[in-house]
Amino acid sequence: MTAPTFRTAARPRRAVGRGVALVLALLLPVIGPAATVTRAAADTPVMSPPDSVASLSLSRNLAAVAPALAEKIAAQTQTEAEIDQMGKEVVAEAERIAKEAADVSSADTALDAKAAAVNAETDSHNQRATSLSGRIDAHNAAKPPSDQPAAVNRYNAEAAQLEAEQNQVQAEETKIEGEQSEIKQEEAQLNSRKSQLNAASQANAEKASAAKAKAQQLQLQTRQLLEEMAQLLQSLTRTPPDPAATMDQGGDAPAPPEPNAEAQGSEADTADSPYRQPQTSAMQQYAQQTGTTLDARPGTAYLTPEAVKRLPAAQAATLTSPAITYDGLVRKPNGHYTALRVQAPTTTATATASPTPAPAPAPTGFDLGGLVTFLNGGQVSIDGLETLQEAPASSDSGQGHGNPSTGASGNPRVPTCKDLEPSNAVPLNGGGWVVYLPSDAQNRNQGVNACLEGEPDSERGDDAAGNIRGWSDAQARATALGFTPKTDLARCHSVPRMAGGTADERNLTPCFQRGANINQRTGGKITNSMRTFEARAGVDMGQGPVLYNVLPQYKTTTSTIPNTWDMSLYAWSATTGSTTDSGWTVVDNSSYGPSGLAYLGN
Repeated sequence: MTAPTFRTAARPRRAVGRGVALVLALLLPVIGPAATVTRAAADTPVMSPPDSVASLSLSRNLAAVAPALAEKIAAQTQTEAEIDQMGKEVVAEAERIAKEAADVSSADTALDAKAAAVNAETDSHNQRATSLSGRIDAHNAAKPPSDQPAAVNRYNAEAAQLEAEQNQVQAEETKIEGEQSEIKQEEAQLNSRKSQLNAASQANAEKASAAKAKAQQLQLQTRQLLEEMAQLLQSLTRTPPDPAATMDQGGDAPAPPEPNAEAQGSEADTADSPYRQPQTSAMQQYAQQTGTTLDARPGTAYLTPEAVKRLPAAQAATLTSPAITYDGLVRKPNGHYTALRVQAPTTTATATASPTPAPAPAPTGFDLGGLVTFLNGGQVSIDGLETLQEAPASSDSGQGHGNPSTGASGNPRVPTCKDLEPSNAVPLNGGGWVVYLPSDAQNRNQGVNACLEGEPDSERGDDAAGNIRGWSDAQARATALGFTPKTDLARCHSVPRMAGGTADERNLTPCFQRGANINQRTGGKITNSMRTFEARAGVDMGQGPVLYNVLPQYKTTTSTIPNTWDMSLYAWSATTGSTTDSGWTVVDNSSYGPSGLAYLGN
């Protein structure tokens, strides 16, 4: 009677034994080390923008003489803008890549930690599985005879316990396999992101290289255009164009560059003017130290085509024109000259608010005859440029015109434009005065000399309006050039609104709204607008009075619309009377329109 019981008990024992042995045989080979995750590189190449090239500009009316050259310069300016945009895009993409790489690196580190935890869990699991496998082998090897019911019962109980543990190990295996699968998926995603980053970095590096190559090519083109501009200036000084022939071709009759044109302005710009005294003093001191003779008249010198050709391309690319302004000349023993440029001292306030711009970049040395100017109707050679620092007005200085009153600091101060108000001056709202220069025989505005004071505020002045001189001609010309007069034209204030400039017809001239009145950044880039110079004067007004001169320049005696404006300023500290700023610029009445760069002057 006991035999059937033993046989019955033996069946599950064998089944359990096979089952346990079979499952463990499948279990142990499956569990292996967790996937190894490779860390992403957090450092990506930083792309720097390509070398910049200064935008060339045909000054005054030279564009009318050489329209083909003007078109080349316009195309060069457009290319420079494209390179500048490429540089910005390269830098932006490099920043994006760096940020994405940092994110990938963080995710990579987290995945490393996760993989390490799963690896530790796998090691522990394998130890348990190995131990369980040994116990099962021992269990299977110790099968009791079927005629020993008690031993069979213990064997089967042990088999049930082992089977339960096996189920736990199997569940643990399933969990670990799921975690490993998840790690492999995350690793695949990270590897994909790394590949994308590497491809993006490579593409961005290629774009940066292309932009740099394009910029280098543009540098060479810039030097070639500078040579053409220099050749044009040279030919105009030798053979002025025939006005009648130019008009027959439908153009405007331009004039050649005038010798020392910048020195032929108002009395405020002469060498012995109190407004230029600090500049003149700095140049006189230089002349005394070097034992040379000073010519304190400001003017413009011109690089010869041969000198431009000898300039390194990178240096030539910093020039905007072969014409270089200077504040005075000193004669050298060989009969040539050194051109002097004087910078106003930088005070703490100007360094914080609006530092005085340095003169436009220019080479400091030239071969003999490489830079020329005109003195007393003749051509002379300039061998080099020297930049001098204007000395602040000393506290014991008694020079100047008028009564040198005492400033807030208790020190005598030099006279400012406040002390030199002419009898025909008109007061400005909020402080200061303006003198409207007499109109010429064609009733054209000739400009203003003004003393700007007080807090800059656009509410001080008036909106421009009215049918001012040249307005109807400007509307017709703008339409012919493809512009919309209602939106593209303006009446430019000579005395700005923020300083009390009114809608007096003598204070207004027709101008392009974008390019001449305010900066233009779409369609083409123009950053030397009247508003730019006005903003500089506005900063200076916060420190003291500002002498402000605006002189419209016309192409011909019959022109009704200015082609450029000569603008200059000289500023003082209201506290000490010392110079805080001085500057001069030429603003073109130009704008980029449907056909490229266009000039409004007729």
